[in-house]
Amino acid sequence: MKIGRFAPSPTGPLHMGSLTTALASYLDIKSKKGLWLIRIDDLDPPRTVPGSIQAILESLFAHGLVSDRAVIYQSKNLVKYESQLAKLLPHLYSCRCSRKILKRHKIYPGTCRNKAFLTENVALRIKVPDIQISFNDNIKGETITNLQQEVGDFIVVRRDKLFSYNLATACDDGDQGITDVLRGEDLLSLTNPQIFLMNMLRLTTPEYSHIPVLCNTNGHKLSKQTGAPPIKNFEAVKNLTNAMRLLGFKIPGHIKTIASIIEWGIKNWSTNQIPKKFEFFS
Repeated sequence: MKIGRFAPSPTGPLHMGSLTTALASYLDIKSKKGLWLIRIDDLDPPRTVPGSIQAILESLFAHGLVSDRAVIYQSKNLVKYESQLAKLLPHLYSCRCSRKILKRHKIYPGTCRNKAFLTENVALRIKVPDIQISFNDNIKGETITNLQQEVGDFIVVRRDKLFSYNLATACDDGDQGITDVLRGEDLLSLTNPQIFLMNMLRLTTPEYSHIPVLCNTNGHKLSKQTGAPPIKNFEAVKNLTNAMRLLGFKIPGHIKTIASIIEWGIKNWSTNQIPKKFEFFS
């Protein structure tokens, strides 16, 4: 059974960029007769905007995008992360380097690698070997990364005790049996570190597809920080039609309902249609 997922962070309401990604992931997995799951990446309380989780779920539902299983919340998976982290302990070390120090280096130079292991006021990094990790993206093609030379020892637990995005995502994708991940290309560089963690934890890695991100007229990715307006749920048909257009599909004029747009999208879906870059969106 194929299983895909959409995993938004609750930093604000759904905007056109996130809707387009959600729709693409839904159509992709449904074209393979698979299940589509929603996971809320709410690991970072300071960035969570009150009310945004409900707003995101309501918007997805209004646009016909409904999870096939109960919605998962990363904030409720902390015990699982602790359990998986314990398996990595022989490969971890504590890091006390400040942000000021880290800004001096493009890749972490391993300053704390051989220092005494501490537990307070430190981040935890994983030692990465001098190896190449690769995967064949269904859109971008083969991506090869030498972790030691291009990424360096990366953080799995932050100084504020929050689990890193990479660790939580690797654990959840493995635990949920995710077979297909379609997401924005802004996360492409994180894929090989996540695959590395999944390999270390003996979790099955998904197939990946990374689509363009939607930008504003200044070329910045749409987000709350760049002033992206929330989508209007009562304009769902218009929003879905525009999202399909961005993805390279032209909806026939006689198709004018949410259900029929999604049905048509599933039947006609192909990642080959997706352009290399989305047009600017204002």
